[in-house]
Amino acid sequence: MMKLCVAGVPIRIESAHPEWAAKRYAEYVREDDRPSQMDITIRVMDEIPTPEGELIHQIQASSILKTGERTYCRYSRQRSGDIYVAHFYNDDYTQVEIQIWKNQGHPVLTVLDWEYSLTGFAFQDRLTLLGQGILHSSSLAWRGRGVCFSANSGTGKSTHVGLWCQRFGDEVTIINDDKPALLFEDDRVYLCGTPWSGKTDLNTNQKVPLEAIVFVKRGEQNSIRRLDALESYYYLNSQIGRPYYDAAVGEKMVTYADRLLAKVPIYELTC
Repeated sequence: MMKLCVAGVPIRIESAHPEWAAKRYAEYVREDDRPSQMDITIRVMDEIPTPEGELIHQIQASSILKTGERTYCRYSRQRSGDIYVAHFYNDDYTQVEIQIWKNQGHPVLTVLDWEYSLTGFAFQDRLTLLGQGILHSSSLAWRGRGVCFSANSGTGKSTHVGLWCQRFGDEVTIINDDKPALLFEDDRVYLCGTPWSGKTDLNTNQKVPLEAIVFVKRGEQNSIRRLDALESYYYLNSQIGRPYYDAAVGEKMVTYADRLLAKVPIYELTC
């Protein structure tokens, strides 16, 4: 297993694609002997057998089982009936195994894409239970001060961050292009890089004070305004992970969003 430290959390990952993992996670590798707070194992399977356990929820093609006193499984089937991904985990997400069917045949995502995205979501669940979180956003540090630009995919948040890089050059560092961590520490919020950055590899293992969250929308005229608490929560709720499969993580997410509202100014940028 590779030993990493991501957003201050010591974790271990056993990848099904070791050469890829060595490059992707290189900046987050740790050499210390701190005990891991999360172990993630990814296995690519010729076939995923139907897991056994007590059915808790059936949500469309996804089944959620209780497999032991503190252990669970969540798996999803294709229309053919084949299971294409299965997650085995304990209730605090310290131990996670992700099985991916090698013949899943998604029209866009490869098996490696599935590994990349699903490990990121697993880490997000663990981080949320630790009282921290991930915000879907493209984020940067400008003169050591962090800003997150958030929006639905395709709106232009990465493009906007790219314009900051053009305008301010070496004064700007891209912290993460898709899934940065926002951490509470010493009564402040910090923007922190993670290796999960969406379709790009634009991320860096840095931590800077977070000064603002900016929600971007397209418009004919440039304008910016600070959002009130109700509007801020509406926007945050759409871009923070909302797990349908775990009420405890969902409740933690609500508390986390409430803390962000109290600490970080939130804006709407029309451009």
